[in-house]
Amino acid sequence: MASLSLRGIYKRYPGGVVAVSDFTMNIKDKEFIILVGPSGCGKSTTLRMIAGLEEISEGELFIGDRLVNDVA
Repeated sequence: MASLSLRGIYKRYPGGVVAVSDFTMNIKDKEFIILVGPSGCGKSTTLRMIAGLEEISEGELFIGDRLVNDVA
C-alpha cells in the first residue's frame, strides 16, 4: 500500500455547483480513516474522485509520489 495525498481538491459541476471545496488530506501508508459529515457535504464525491470515478476540477491527488489526476 502507499500513502494518499489530496491537495486543494475541488469538484465543480456544470452550472456552478461546488460539491467539494479546497479539501486537503494526507493519509499515511497503513493508516485507517473515516469520513463523517452531514448529508450533501461531499463525502461520497471525495471517495469517487479518489477512486477515479469523478474528475477532479482543481487540485492534486497523489498516490505515493505519483500524481494520478489524469490516470485512467
